[in-house]
Amino acid sequence: MFFNRTQYFQLISKIFTQQRREYTQIRQLEELQRLYDLLKHESLCKVLFYLILFDHFFFELASVHGYSNKMDPNGIFSNNELDLQKIQVYGFDFDYTLARYKPALHSLIYDHAKTFLVKNLRYPDDLMNFCFRPGMGARGLHLDIKRGWLMKVDSYHNIQLGTVYRGMNQISDEEVITTHHGTKLSVDIVGYLGKTTNMFQFVDIFSIPEITLLRDVTQYFIDNSIPFGSEYVFYDVSEAVTVFHKSGIMHQIVGEDVETYFEENVRLKPFLQRLHDANKQIFLITNSAYWYVNRGMSSLLGENWRDFFDVIICQARKPSFFGAEQRPFREIDVNNNSKSWDRVNVIEHGKVYVEGNLADLIEMTHWKGNDVLYIGDHIYGDLADLFLKYGWRTGAILEEVEDEINIINSDSFQKTIQWLNVLQWLINQLQIIPGSEADALMKTWVAEREEEKAKSRDLFNPYFGSVFRTHTVPTYFHRRLARFADVYTSNVCNFLNYPLDYVFYPRRVALAHENVLPTPDINLLLMDTARHAMRFETARVQHVEGTQ
Repeated sequence: MFFNRTQYFQLISKIFTQQRREYTQIRQLEELQRLYDLLKHESLCKVLFYLILFDHFFFELASVHGYSNKMDPNGIFSNNELDLQKIQVYGFDFDYTLARYKPALHSLIYDHAKTFLVKNLRYPDDLMNFCFRPGMGARGLHLDIKRGWLMKVDSYHNIQLGTVYRGMNQISDEEVITTHHGTKLSVDIVGYLGKTTNMFQFVDIFSIPEITLLRDVTQYFIDNSIPFGSEYVFYDVSEAVTVFHKSGIMHQIVGEDVETYFEENVRLKPFLQRLHDANKQIFLITNSAYWYVNRGMSSLLGENWRDFFDVIICQARKPSFFGAEQRPFREIDVNNNSKSWDRVNVIEHGKVYVEGNLADLIEMTHWKGNDVLYIGDHIYGDLADLFLKYGWRTGAILEEVEDEINIINSDSFQKTIQWLNVLQWLINQLQIIPGSEADALMKTWVAEREEEKAKSRDLFNPYFGSVFRTHTVPTYFHRRLARFADVYTSNVCNFLNYPLDYVFYPRRVALAHENVLPTPDINLLLMDTARHAMRFETARVQHVEGTQ
């Protein structure tokens, strides 16, 4: 039967307006091959042309599925329902939460850590020629300490093959599987809060220069055939970074040159002012020293920045501050940075305190769990104890969110993922067709699927891909994020985009055994459209041949 153009368009219209449709499996190998060609090559333009003609149907359906919708890079994303109207107290970390740093800080950390290795631990002088390069590391990676393997682990404790490196050398899938007897790691190896005797997780953004230096030193030893123990290199690099950070040297350098290292944030003052005007209590808990916080906050908010805060606590020693440690609070003189000897029994507005512990803070302020929202950048050091032990609401600040959403919104990523979904659908159909020809085609399509997966990964990072997901499931880092953070976003000032009575609702996610969507998947609609287009072309050719 030959369809004219009007009849074909009516058929396409029917496909897109139909609310429910049962899709029969394609069982013929020849039809699958033709469908593949139609969707991948020049005929795809013809299919898309048909879709464009009926764009009001296409975009209406796409909006239901979120296919064509762009995510907001400055949005706030919910793991758990959070009603801001119930929040009366807002708390903040300082570094990478209220204060954002320029990329120059990573180079500074890298350079001083490598100098420490050479000058203090007698590492080769050649290391002084190395420099920091963005993209060599990513937040959330795990390190197999004894082997020196950096890797990305998913939410089910599986190593993501293709993301395992020793220095700059990728470890083959075969070696990974042989060494670990598969890809799955036990909970004893992975741990719960990021560290065991065998494995270490790099969680905060300060880890990026540490990962880069670790890879560079490891590769140098490999290239120059220098015998070394991977665990020793890790401990030494970790010590070098820790000394620079905790000795006060980093704060001294950054504090004396805030314009070079601190990002200007013109929205921070309006954000805090809005909370202040709404009679919300505001507090700051940071591990940094007061003089350093004062330098940074003065540059961001002005000399009277303390007026915004009801409670200011510095040198808090998080995460011990949130745990069982019961160090008392001490007041400091902001003029000479000296500590008082008087016992602190009352937390007073306008004063600055150091050390202390959360139990005493709650007793003196009478803050109740669900009334408090604490926002920080470290999912373990800032959020885990507050969420699990005290019932506070929590928010995570992760700069990578904005970068990754911009990639997700790009045409290149959308096209790659769309074709990857098409391939997966075709592979699923092909599995039920027996025969050597089908087996050969399966190998070809599976290989192409792996190439497309690598392409989508490389759009984020050529070594490790996305911080938040492996190909099909969340990363281990994202699983911990979802566990300990009610909401997350890229910048604390993104809260300005929402009213103070806004309710953040988590997205309903279909479980594996559920089908909650009222209409077919957009990929299946595209597939079915292509099948009808293919049949239309076949009928047209047969009609032409029959008239000759």
